[in-house]
Amino acid sequence: MNQEVPFPAEPLPEPGADPRAAPQRGAFCLALFEHAPVGMALVRGTRFELVNACFETLFGWPAGTLDGQGVEAVWLSAKERERVLAGVRQRLARGEAIDLELQMRHRDGRALWCRLRARALPDGAAVWIVEDVDSQHRERLELERRVHERSEALASANAQLRREMEDRQSAEDLVRHLADHDPLTGLPNRHLLAYRLEQAIAAAQGQDGGVAVLFMDLDRFKAINDSLGHGTGDRLLQAVAERVRQCLRPGDTVARLGGAEFVMVLPAVAAPGEAAQLASKLIRAVSQPCQIGELELRATPSLGISLYPEHGDNPDALIAKASVAMYQAKAQGRRNYLFFSGQADGASSQRLLLEHELYRALEHNQLELLYQPRYALDGEAFVACEALLRWQHPSRGAIGPAEFVPLAEDSGLIVQIGEWVLRETCRQIRRWQDRGLDVRPVSINLSARQFHSLELISMIRSVLAETGVPPRLLEVEITETTLMHNTDETQVTLGQLSALGIKISIDDFGTGYSSLAYLKRFPVDVLKIDRSFVREIVPGTEDALIVGAIIGLARSLRLRVVAEGVETREQAEFLRREGCDEGQGFLFGQPLAAAELEPLLRRAR
Repeated sequence: MNQEVPFPAEPLPEPGADPRAAPQRGAFCLALFEHAPVGMALVRGTRFELVNACFETLFGWPAGTLDGQGVEAVWLSAKERERVLAGVRQRLARGEAIDLELQMRHRDGRALWCRLRARALPDGAAVWIVEDVDSQHRERLELERRVHERSEALASANAQLRREMEDRQSAEDLVRHLADHDPLTGLPNRHLLAYRLEQAIAAAQGQDGGVAVLFMDLDRFKAINDSLGHGTGDRLLQAVAERVRQCLRPGDTVARLGGAEFVMVLPAVAAPGEAAQLASKLIRAVSQPCQIGELELRATPSLGISLYPEHGDNPDALIAKASVAMYQAKAQGRRNYLFFSGQADGASSQRLLLEHELYRALEHNQLELLYQPRYALDGEAFVACEALLRWQHPSRGAIGPAEFVPLAEDSGLIVQIGEWVLRETCRQIRRWQDRGLDVRPVSINLSARQFHSLELISMIRSVLAETGVPPRLLEVEITETTLMHNTDETQVTLGQLSALGIKISIDDFGTGYSSLAYLKRFPVDVLKIDRSFVREIVPGTEDALIVGAIIGLARSLRLRVVAEGVETREQAEFLRREGCDEGQGFLFGQPLAAAELEPLLRRAR
């Protein structure tokens, strides 16, 4: 190592003496310089005047080989050296200390991260102190990289969470919208209509005002739907819905009830003339031709109008009476409107009112089931029961199925009611099972429309799975007329029911036109003799012969026979002698509520 150094060469100070005191200071500083654990260099101008062993080791140079070389030996490039030293020289000249991290060059050419600290000396030279921070820098870079990646991951997760929350909110909004709106037209449905009408009535009560309800139906829409297809019919309904929307005032409501039926609610109506004016406007607008694809279609409307408080004080009454008025408008020539009139309260009006109230019966839990026991005629053991539907009307009291089931059939509501009967029956069976009772099979009646519904089998499967009821505890009854309608389709449906393990009964047998050949084709389990034959049973009479023939037919087909309407001991004895298996009727017991049937289930166990 070059010994011509700018440090004084006096001996080291004595122990205890001040090392900064002359003349030993130069020798002491030289020893510190040479043995420092960090790289140190004395730089004058652009050359190394003196470097220590640690400095040479750091940059991979043999001992003594850097002395006198230019500082470019440890710089990555001349451009980098000038960039750094340009700023460093000015700061050193002002007497400032330098402390920075930068990449310097190892002798083998690789870049090396170093910490460079420098300070100027009085004679114009400068002292460099250089530390290897390459590993620390790489660790810091790695940490920064990981932090960056983690930050990006968190940002991505937060963005995903926001998207999921937005999607969930959109889904919830959609569910709420679908619950209250018609999916085809986007208009409010019956549920939201009733709510809006209740609000309008409440507001009118507080302000002593009026409300108008307009019930509109498109004339001959069914013919368009049947001849041109449901797709064309749906597009026509959408066009009509938009025209109706454009005719209404702000604050009015238009709802679609189903089919081609629309209901408008007009709050704050001061006089009937306002409703009549809107009805005329609707007739003109809706009657204009609609371009549906290449077809030009015309759908003319008929409207009925009811008013609050003149015609009712609740949504059901106002909608029903507007409907009655609409049918009267149709009867008077269509493309017309009429106000509800009290003179219309004939049989047809009452039927329409009842039909609309039936729509609300399901929503308001007005339907209930009773269970009529069936007994074995040989020994009179309780073996099964039949679920019977009843309607507890809030003002008219109990309404029998003979009065409201035909209405439900005509309106199509029977399918929805039938599903309610099935689900409620299975739920009750499940409740009895959960109480440890010995549940016997329960039969339910399927209407013709429900039996031929495409969704029947999937609906039954869904209800059985939902309630966990064994199919062997369920029996379905269809009438003889239903059995003989569209026999190929009937055979498929009965086969699917039988494959599920559900028993099949033919109700009111003997009143239709079944033949032995057809009965042999179908997977039937039970024949039920209609009560009209049982009522007049007297040995030797025509009814007795018919009953005997039915029982004989069932025996030949290995079917069980149940007699309905058994009311006397003589009837039961005659049926037993003829070989009838079971009977139901007032002789054995009237229809019972679910709780009243439980003692029978306990005794049966």
